[in-house]
Amino acid sequence: MSTWVVQLLIVAIFALTCGALAIAWMGGRLGTAAIVLFAVSFVVWVVAFLAVSNEFHGASATCLDDCRPINYVSAIAFIAPPLLIALAALAMLVSRGQRWRTRRALAQQNHG
Repeated sequence: MSTWVVQLLIVAIFALTCGALAIAWMGGRLGTAAIVLFAVSFVVWVVAFLAVSNEFHGASATCLDDCRPINYVSAIAFIAPPLLIALAALAMLVSRGQRWRTRRALAQQNHG
């Protein structure tokens, strides 16, 4: 395996998460999905950080020529969550903005 596998998996995770958030948005559950995504991503990131810092089963931030699957998994688990946390924050903002627009439209209907 090489680093392109890590890059490809991070892009795939991001794309699948975007799809899941789009489905949640269409179902009216974007806020809930964003909060769950944030929580899960944060937990994964903390666990990955602890695994790398303690070198759990050989997980490390660097491996030159002797990379094992644990190194790739720890790399993905350490790199992807911040990206997904940012995506969750954007989804929360979109959800909140949608609620504000809905409330404003109802208020204008009642006054107009």
